[in-house]
Amino acid sequence: MSADDFRKRRLIAPVYLPSLLFTAAEGALLPILPVSAVLYGFSLAEAAIVTTVLMVGTLIFEVPAARITARIGERNSILLASVMGALLLLLAFFDLGYGALLGAALGFGAAHSLFGLARHSLLSSLVPARHRPRSMSLLGGMFRGGFAIGPVVGAGFIALFGVQSGYLVAAVMILAAGISVLSVKAERIVTPKSGLEGGIWAVAKQEAPKLATLGVASAIISAGRTIRLIGLPLLAIQLGIGPAESSFIFGITGFIDFALFYLSGIIMDRYGKFWSSVPTLLALGTAYLFSFMVTDVFSFWVLASVTALANAASAGINMVLGADLAPPNSRPQFLASFRILTSGGVAVAPAMISALTATVGLAGALATTGLLNFVGAYLFWRYLPVYAPDAPKPDQDS
Repeated sequence: MSADDFRKRRLIAPVYLPSLLFTAAEGALLPILPVSAVLYGFSLAEAAIVTTVLMVGTLIFEVPAARITARIGERNSILLASVMGALLLLLAFFDLGYGALLGAALGFGAAHSLFGLARHSLLSSLVPARHRPRSMSLLGGMFRGGFAIGPVVGAGFIALFGVQSGYLVAAVMILAAGISVLSVKAERIVTPKSGLEGGIWAVAKQEAPKLATLGVASAIISAGRTIRLIGLPLLAIQLGIGPAESSFIFGITGFIDFALFYLSGIIMDRYGKFWSSVPTLLALGTAYLFSFMVTDVFSFWVLASVTALANAASAGINMVLGADLAPPNSRPQFLASFRILTSGGVAVAPAMISALTATVGLAGALATTGLLNFVGAYLFWRYLPVYAPDAPKPDQDS
């Protein structure tokens, strides 16, 4: 599709609506996985394993997801992920025990990985480079909207019909995502067949300089944004802020994040990827580094608001960067390696906070992770012009 013919509304049915629904399903699922484990008689620590297994499933399935996508195409991969995710949630719905719950979580993580990689590859192909910032920041808004809608819808059904109904609601949402993609004629979202001889590892070796620099920077920004979701609730507890008050603060600042997600696309479109990535990491790094100065509710409000604004300013940056870095003839293979790094950043962040908090305290843990954000800012500053220069504006096209 040429840049002149491109319209974002053409992506509603094949990309944006399915992404909203799939993320809403995940948002409905995450709060009830540990609840089910506790109802089976397991401890809180054992209950937490279920959510960890889901994240692990997402991480380890990136490579198989790339192989599947390269073989059957993006559209079919999204449909397969939708069916697979719905069936596995039905496994949890039938209340077959802790083992089945773990299997459902692991399988859903795999479906999530396949859906995400295929969608990323599809967007990389369909969206011309100069339209990627706004298009992909809009996708970031679908993620935020899904995580806001899913728990609310799930909670309503759980209140009426019990915990197990949450799994059924999530399964229906995922099936609806698949139906949305199925409603689009295949020829409208055909992408060029991709794949280099040698497969994923050959592509990763060939593209190693990009992955070792901007890939690592993307992993750091993923970790930095995840630390916000892990470290700030712990800080609220340490400060003695009650659950209701802290939930209200996170709700308001989360609304700020959601309301301003498109800001990132405007920033990237007008000023370049530098101004979405580097200021975000500098802001997060500084906020975490000086979190020891947060001593009351007011200063906690400031910290939560700053991190929410920083998160909003970087919505879609990793999606844009992955698309810009991916070689056209090996998109799924490259994106598998790229997404392993970004998913790894998300998975490692909670472990970093836990380990560092146990050894140097929460303030020390946040300060240490804050320093890591400065490393990411340097990598973006140094290597964006080398490997991912911004697309020329329309009046600059030759």
